[in-house]
Amino acid sequence: MQPNSSSVKKTGISDENSLTISRVAKSKIKVAIADDHQIFIEGIKSLLRENQHIQIVGEVSDGKELLDLLKSKKVDVVLMDVSMPNLDGLEATRKIYHAYPDVKIIGLTMFEDTTKISDMMRAGASGYLFKTTGKHELVNAIQKVYTGQKYLSPEVSNKLIDRMIGDEFPKETPVRHAEITPREKDIIKLIAQEMTNNEIAQRLNNSPMTIITHRKNLLRKLGLKNTAGLIKYAVEHGLLE
Repeated sequence: MQPNSSSVKKTGISDENSLTISRVAKSKIKVAIADDHQIFIEGIKSLLRENQHIQIVGEVSDGKELLDLLKSKKVDVVLMDVSMPNLDGLEATRKIYHAYPDVKIIGLTMFEDTTKISDMMRAGASGYLFKTTGKHELVNAIQKVYTGQKYLSPEVSNKLIDRMIGDEFPKETPVRHAEITPREKDIIKLIAQEMTNNEIAQRLNNSPMTIITHRKNLLRKLGLKNTAGLIKYAVEHGLLE
């Protein structure tokens, strides 16, 4: 008997994966999130909260905490930030691949660095996404790797192809404080108006996850700790004019 198409759409399960999920996942797919920014963890949780086939079983801020979590909890899929303190995503992936071979790992980053993508996949990751990904793609990636498949988002795949054919030669370029994009300036102005991530997303016709990623990127590139510091910087540098 084929699954009802309308029920597939409501749960966010893709047609391609629905039969596989129904056979192998009598219980929910257990997902852990590893990221050193709580605002991003909350964004991921908001995207997955209503999915009937996925359960968030843990959240940690670095690789060491993740290894401790795996000792005490059953985890099927880890959403792994590549850049974390103490034990970064790459080294944590290597350790998990050898110690917990059944745990699938999806690398997450906001940097389009093809070297990091390749390194993560060689270390044992089953998938890779940019942090600007939407809800449908995130769910699809989790389902794919859970059933033993590999998953690279179209953006990641294109980056790797560009590198292979020689159209891109990635190199490290230091970010200067002055390098704030027009979209980031728009977001700073709306933050200063005390708008929430959802309100900013609606105003700029973006997803909340995209706004969260922009905010995290701003804090990182400007060397700031929180929203108050961001507003102070904006005032001092005339970004709110």
